[in-house]
This record gives sequence, structure tokens and C-alpha cells, in this order.
Amino acid sequence: MKALLKIEWIKTWRSWPVFIMSIGMPVGFFLLYSGMEMGPDPEPQKAFILSYMLTMTGFSMSSFGFFTFPYMLREDQTEHWLTYIEHSKISIQAYYLSKIFRVLMNFMVAIIVTFCVGAFVRDVKMPLSHWLGSGALLLLSSLVFLSFGLLLAQIKSQQIMAIVGNIVFSRSCIIGGSWMPVTMFPKWVQPYFRSGHPFYHINQFG
Repeated sequence: MKALLKIEWIKTWRSWPVFIMSIGMPVGFFLLYSGMEMGPDPEPQKAFILSYMLTMTGFSMSSFGFFTFPYMLREDQTEHWLTYIEHSKISIQAYYLSKIFRVLMNFMVAIIVTFCVGAFVRDVKMPLSHWLGSGALLLLSSLVFLSFGLLLAQIKSQQIMAIVGNIVFSRSCIIGGSWMPVTMFPKWVQPYFRSGHPFYHINQFG
């Protein structure tokens, strides 16, 4: 298991541009939109910045779940690394655990970086228990992203996997409230988002 984790660390380091973009783009959106004045009252402004910080954290995590996770599984199949694992003494459970651990570390880095930007750049203030609780809930919600990523990895064609991943990812971000508040949608569709869409509930952790 230790050797597998070391291999995953090497692979993460080799793909550092993707890693940086998956965190940097949501942080950039957060800095851009949180700098806009929502009104003369500072309290709604603070609430918006806090909410958007949590939303962009979830957005960053979802990109790892929808793209990084299924692509790393598919890469191991095309490069026959998975075949080697299946014919070695290493258990397939250890292989998948190492992959999940790698993605969970990506999630944790996304949470830490975005929270630090919110605290030190946008002056977001919360009790320590709220910081830890929000991070823990976001990390727990990452199981949803991992599930979606695992389903996408079952698609045989990499091109179709990319198309389906982008469609589902974009649709989920829009109707889940990641890119715009759910209140901006027609009233007749808002109850559907609130009652049944997992991204909406993830974005409400804040």
C-alpha cells in the first residue's frame, strides 16, 4: 500500500498543471465575484462572501471527482497498469484505496487553499469549530463526486466519457447553484433543485 501511495504522489506531481488549474480556477472565480459590492449593508456582503467561498470550494472538489478521478482510472487501463496490478500480489482493493486516497488529498488541498484565501484575502471570519465543521461536511460530500466519477470511468470510450462528464458537470453546477443562485431560476423549478439535487444540498453546507 505504501508503494502505491508513493506512485500516486509521483503521478500527482507529474500532472501538477491540472492540479493547479483545478484549484486555481475556482479560487479565481471566488476572488473575482467576492470583490463585487452587493449593497451598502456590510452584513449581506459578508454572508455572500462566506457562501460563495464554500460554493467555490465544492466546485473545485467536483472537478477532481468528475475529471481527475475517472481519467486516472482510465489511464491505468489504457497503459495496462491495472492489468499488472490484477496479476501481481497487490490486492485490487489496495489499488482502489490508493486512488481514493489521492483524490481525497486533492479535496483536502482544495478546501485548505480556498479557506485560506477566504480568511486572509477576503477576511472571512468564523469560529474554529465552524471552519472545521464546514471542511468536514465538504469532505463528506466528496463521496457524491467520487460516486459520479466512478460511474463515468465505466464508459468504455474516452471521448464519450469526456462528453458525458462535461454535460453532467455543467448541468449539475448550474442547477445546483454553483454558478448562480437557485433563486434566479423560475419559481416552478426551484423546489425540484432544493428537494432532489445533491449539488444544491452540498452548496448549502455553509
